[in-house]
Amino acid sequence: MGNRFPATVILQENPPVFTIGRTGSRSNILASADELKRSGIEVLEVNRGGDITYHGPGQLIVSPLLYLGNIDLNANQYLHRLEDVLINLLSTFGVHTHKKEDYPGVWWNQAKVGGVGIAVKHGYTFHGFSLNVNLDLAPFTLINPCGVSRMPVTSLHQILESEIPMKEVKEKLYEILMETFSLPMMDVSRKEVEEILVSGCT
Repeated sequence: MGNRFPATVILQENPPVFTIGRTGSRSNILASADELKRSGIEVLEVNRGGDITYHGPGQLIVSPLLYLGNIDLNANQYLHRLEDVLINLLSTFGVHTHKKEDYPGVWWNQAKVGGVGIAVKHGYTFHGFSLNVNLDLAPFTLINPCGVSRMPVTSLHQILESEIPMKEVKEKLYEILMETFSLPMMDVSRKEVEEILVSGCT
């Protein structure tokens, strides 16, 4: 990343969790404390942009750790470039999506299928985007997604009416990320990523 450590992209699936971004509020949680406890869904406040959303198994979370100076983009341009990555990725499955002004992410018809929320510190990017692949969408009924009441949410599984192998999504994503940001890609373990991050911060 820059001169400190190499550009890195972290791919993960989270356990069930609601995350609240910098502009978010717990007032957008519709469930009571008892309902949240029964659901087993944790609530975390994070430093990405945006409001509240849900993450869980079957959703691919992509966190590029890049130095904006190396890709010649400002923060706003970078956010829109991530939306382009999502749009291009979904098009490889025959799903045509679009952006929505003032609402970061990508949309299929009127339903949100992928979200974008970033943080930038000293030119370095954190967080990134998420794609609902085979995600259980029921927990979205417990919140106002992105702070919007009754905002429809969908998934690739729901659109195509079939389960999509996560491996296939990742393989297609690799190609698009390489093309979009001119990045060489190689698989590394979580331990290797942690070692890279630690070495870059010392």
